[in-house]
Amino acid sequence: MVICNVHVSLKRWADSRGVAYVTARRWFAAGELPVSARKVGGLIAAVAGPGAGEVG
Repeated sequence: MVICNVHVSLKRWADSRGVAYVTARRWFAAGELPVSARKVGGLIAAVAGPGAGEVG
């Protein structure tokens, strides 16, 4: 079985979870985002999908 992780913008990730984008940015800045994410240029890319390591 292959598990694929998809990178999405932090805004899209926040919208899909019902979280305000500003809150997601604060979590990212504090290192508290419940998924793996990294800054790519001016974009913050979050991992979404099966095996993304999401908490709750």
